[in-house]
Amino acid sequence: MKERIAIVGGTGALGTGLAYRLLKAGYPVCIGSRDPTRAAGAASQLGARLGRAEVASASNADAAASAEVIVIAVPYAHHDAILEEVRVSVQGKLVIDATVPLRPPKVGRVQLPQAGAAAVEAQQRLGERVSVVSAFQNVGAMHLDADDPIDCDVLVCGDDPAARDRVIAITEAIGMRGWHAGPLANSAAAEALTSVLIQINKNYRYPGAGIRVTSGHHRAVSASYAPDRLELLALPHFPLVKAGDDLAGLILACLRANQTSLMDGDVIVVAQKVVSKAEGRSVDLSSIVPSDDARERAGLVQKDPRLVEIVLGESTRVVRQAPGVLIVEHRLGFVMANAGVDQSNTRPGTAVLLPEDPDRSAAGMASAFHAATGRHIGVIVSDSIGRAWRNGTVGHALGVAGLTALLDLRGTKDLFERPLQVTEVAVADEIAAAASLLMGQASEGKPVVLVRGFLSAATAATTGRALIRPKSLDLFQ
Repeated sequence: MKERIAIVGGTGALGTGLAYRLLKAGYPVCIGSRDPTRAAGAASQLGARLGRAEVASASNADAAASAEVIVIAVPYAHHDAILEEVRVSVQGKLVIDATVPLRPPKVGRVQLPQAGAAAVEAQQRLGERVSVVSAFQNVGAMHLDADDPIDCDVLVCGDDPAARDRVIAITEAIGMRGWHAGPLANSAAAEALTSVLIQINKNYRYPGAGIRVTSGHHRAVSASYAPDRLELLALPHFPLVKAGDDLAGLILACLRANQTSLMDGDVIVVAQKVVSKAEGRSVDLSSIVPSDDARERAGLVQKDPRLVEIVLGESTRVVRQAPGVLIVEHRLGFVMANAGVDQSNTRPGTAVLLPEDPDRSAAGMASAFHAATGRHIGVIVSDSIGRAWRNGTVGHALGVAGLTALLDLRGTKDLFERPLQVTEVAVADEIAAAASLLMGQASEGKPVVLVRGFLSAATAATTGRALIRPKSLDLFQ
């Protein structure tokens, strides 16, 4: 169950916009106001807009008392009075202060308070039992109140690391990137930046300028490629794919239907089967005439001769064969059973081949995502394979675009300052394996997984071909 959030000042433009995004993301929200009647009216409008029977509302103090997280979204002129109004109700809780110290009419001039920032004032007034975190000052209310993806980042400042991380998680859940921007005192920069953005809006006639962090790696906390947290989301209710479908378009539509937008650094893992279907890589077995070689091998491996003929046509050599097993080297270099030719989850009497070029397929989707959203997205085309010496199948990457498929750590130091000699990390395979757990292997119908939090731009992007060991170095074939 997601945390219950109260919006103190929920009848204003910023409060209403935040409430709308939070409700869409599945958070229980209570609209607070000094006037409970106004709060009820704003809640009723939100409920009607979202097709919900009821959105909670109350006075500011009662709304704060009902929630685990309280957002302060009031004009600075009312800041002190509102803090005093909710002071008792917020004890022991997380308060997100979105207040900007604007003093009309000179709102385009930076005018920070004596304490340095409005959020610092909030912490001083509410006391040490309250975790105050500063966020959302630089997001235009009109963007929050719309249904389009928000091309804006959020600076999150706070002295309590756990509280700060909670706010970053909420920020990302409603479609923006949250950045750990330091202690609460640093909120002075975010608050001051609002006046700068107001000037930019005025001078250039922008509808609501925001900020984007464009250098460095999202949530990079060390030189390591390994994040502290990784989030995976399988896209439910994905439609059945047929030849000629715009797969990137279907993924974007499914993201919108699940109230999720792409962020820079996200990785989309797509099951090979739907990529192949969209690219018309299905074969009708009735059209296949098996060769003598295929018939002979089919008798040994106990498979349909027509299927064996397709496998041989996709392969450069047979590596192993036994009853029930036909392991080959695919023309793309993969060593795998049946050359990846598969009859599961496809129309009876047909078989699906691997994409002609999985790296090209991944690159095409990454390019389409960037064109549609402006985001830099990694894409992995994945498949499930068996492994020598191990039981069971595991997801691995066939095609890769927009991230490092194979990360060379040779020369980097371990915990005891010893240089690594041979370590290379099959990053794309590890991500594909994690995503495969969500996809399932039978009738789950979840062929697309969004992976968030991996530092996909940590080094130069490489393709899936980097994962294929050269034959000269392969001691096992």
